[in-house]
Amino acid sequence: MTVFGYIFLAREKEQQIPEGEQESGLQEYAQSVGLTVDKFITEENVLLRSLFKQRREGRELFRAAQSGDTVIVMRAEWILGSVREASSLLSVWKKNGVSLFCVNLETNITLAEKRKLLVYEGGSGLVQKLLAALLLCEDSEHDDTIKATEQIQKRKGKYRGGPVPFGWEVNKKCFLVQNPEQQRIIRAIATMHEDHRSYSDISEKLKEDFDLQLSHERIRRILSSSQEKEKEEAEE
Repeated sequence: MTVFGYIFLAREKEQQIPEGEQESGLQEYAQSVGLTVDKFITEENVLLRSLFKQRREGRELFRAAQSGDTVIVMRAEWILGSVREASSLLSVWKKNGVSLFCVNLETNITLAEKRKLLVYEGGSGLVQKLLAALLLCEDSEHDDTIKATEQIQKRKGKYRGGPVPFGWEVNKKCFLVQNPEQQRIIRAIATMHEDHRSYSDISEKLKEDFDLQLSHERIRRILSSSQEKEKEEAEE
């Protein structure tokens, strides 16, 4: 069983704690829970928002930690990163039997602790439940952001993939712009529809005037799409 002391030398000034101070703090805390740090891992010049498993030392520590091992860090935020990564990291280490002690939380946040022959859930259960709740909020916020972005793109005419509607084309900047010839055909269809001409008559007229063969269903969809577009523009 190995006890790792994870030292984080951040770029952000407000997160900076000297390496020596961290080392002594980690060793002191380890002794308070009956452990001794066997190996210090120092992560240098890293942004707080960088993902733990994508950092050079963090990635190696994640791979090295095995069942029965312990990781100790001064601050939880130095190792947990985003809510999603924290949830994943804690889940893996809990499954693998790796303890993670955060000095500022004063507890093991991956595994339950034994106290007087009883199993004490302590901070591990609380933190994981909190992360699960925050993850739901983060997913909801992410979904809302995607929907809002799609609505903005739709209003701006941004092409988001899929079939290009009849009457439109995609320009070099990936925006939907009107195709003049096809728009002329749409106006002709609309005029004939307003004159109460049947889809069969409209289809024959399109073939005669534009050398274009469209089925009755395609004509209906073009009309419906054109009416929806006019409604959206009117609402804006």
